[in-house]
Amino acid sequence: MKYLLFLGLFIVAAAPVFSQNMLGISTSRYGGTNRLYINPALAADSPSKFYLNVVTGTGHIDNNYVRYQAPFSLLRLITGRVQPQYKNASGTVQFETDYTRETLDGKPKNGTVWGEVRGPSFLIKAGERSAFAVTTRFRAVAQVFGASESLLSSLRSSLSDGSLYGIPSSDNKLSGNTSTFAEVGLTYAGTLMENDGRKLLFGATTKFLLGYNAQHVINRGLNYRIVQNPDNRNDIFLEVNKLDATLAYTTFLQNRSLTPSTLFSASAPGRGFGVDVGLTYVDHYDEYSPSLQLGIALTDIGGLTYQGQQYSYTDIGTNPVRFNGSDFNNLNGTGAIVQVIQNKLSNGRTPNSTSFREGLPTSLNLTADYQLPGGLGINLTCLLDARSVQATALHRPTIVAVTPRYDARWLSLAVPMAYLNGGFTAGGSIRVGPGWLGTENLLGLLGNKSNGISPRGLDIYAGVAFGLGRADD
Repeated sequence: MKYLLFLGLFIVAAAPVFSQNMLGISTSRYGGTNRLYINPALAADSPSKFYLNVVTGTGHIDNNYVRYQAPFSLLRLITGRVQPQYKNASGTVQFETDYTRETLDGKPKNGTVWGEVRGPSFLIKAGERSAFAVTTRFRAVAQVFGASESLLSSLRSSLSDGSLYGIPSSDNKLSGNTSTFAEVGLTYAGTLMENDGRKLLFGATTKFLLGYNAQHVINRGLNYRIVQNPDNRNDIFLEVNKLDATLAYTTFLQNRSLTPSTLFSASAPGRGFGVDVGLTYVDHYDEYSPSLQLGIALTDIGGLTYQGQQYSYTDIGTNPVRFNGSDFNNLNGTGAIVQVIQNKLSNGRTPNSTSFREGLPTSLNLTADYQLPGGLGINLTCLLDARSVQATALHRPTIVAVTPRYDARWLSLAVPMAYLNGGFTAGGSIRVGPGWLGTENLLGLLGNKSNGISPRGLDIYAGVAFGLGRADD
C-alpha cells in the first residue's frame, strides 16, 4: 500500500509531466501551429506561407506538495530505467516514503501530470491578411487540485504513522481528475484593422473532441480518522465517517491499449466541442524595425460528455467506511482504484447518472513580445487558470514566464524562466532546421538525492516542424 497509494498520489497529484506550454516553441515566431494553442490570432502573423507540424511530443509534472529526493531521477522513474538495486524481486520499483519531502505551509495542494502529442497539423497563409490551420492533438492528463495537507500526509505515510492514530480530521477537500482525449481543430485568423505598421489580429479555433477515458472525484468535505484493527495490530484502516462528494468514471480503456483502432473507435465514450478565441496587437513598421506584440486569448472553452457511471454521496450511513492496503492490491490503473472506492462507498447501489461532464482546462492567456530585427527578443507569458477549484474540469496550472530568445529562420534558442505552482523553474530550448528539443524545468530532469537537487516536477518536449516560403515574398 505504501508504494501504490503514495506513488499513485505523487503521479496523480504531485506533478506536471508533459510540457503543455512548450514555451521555447510557442513563443517563437517560427512556432507555426504550436503558437495557436496560446493564441489562435497568431496564425495571421506567420512568417511562412505554409507550415507543417509533423509531430511534437511533450511531458510535464509539477506540484506544490513534495520535493523529489530519491536516489534515481524522475526521468529514470517515468521512463522505466530505474537501476536494479532500487527494485523488488518482482521488478517493480521499491519507492520509499523518504524519497519525497513534504512542503507543509498550510496551503491547499495541487499537482498535474500532463502528456501531449501534437500530430500532423498545417497552417496556410491566405494572402497578407488572413490564414487558416488544421491541427490534431492527443492529451492525457491527471490532476489533484485543492487537496488538504492532512489527507495527503496520511496517504504519504501509508497510514503507518502511529502519531496519526485515532486523531479525527475534518473537512478535508480534494478534487481529482483524469482524462484522455483527442481533438481536431479548425482555425481561422484575420486582420481586423491595419494602419501604418500597426494591426489588430483576430483568431478562433473550433475543436471537435473524442474522449477515451475519464475519472473524477470532487470531494467537498471528508471526515476521517486512522485506526488499528483491534484483532490485528498490523492491520491499519482509514475510517471515513462523513463524505460530501461526487465520483464518476468510464471503463472503455480497462482492457484496451491506445492503438489506432482504439483512437478511432466509434464506441469511445466521450464526445465534445471546444473553442479558442484571441486578439493580438502588432506594431511592426518594416523588417528593419523592432516588433511589438500584445495578445489576449481565452482557450479551451468547452468540454466532453462521457457515457459512464456517476455517484453522488452526501450520507454514507451510520456505519463508517474503512479502507486498508489490501483493498488496493493488484490493481491496474486509476479506473480500477476509483471502482474500489465506489464499491466501498456505494455497497452495490445503482449510479445516480449514466453520463457525466468533464470540462476542458480553460485559461486566460496574456502575452507581450518584443523582438529586434537581428533576432534577439523577449517574451512575457501569463496563463491563468479560469476554472473554479471545485469545477468538474481539468485545470491548466497558472504560470507566469519570461523567455529571452534568439530567433532566425534556421536556428532558435530560448531560455524560459517561470513561476509555477509556488516555485521557480528554468529551462532551455533549441531548434535547428525542423528539429525542436527543449525543457522548462532542466533541474527536474537531473535531480536526485545524490546530487542534492530536489525538484518538484519535470518537463521535456521535442518535435519536427517547419515552414516553407516567406509570407512577405
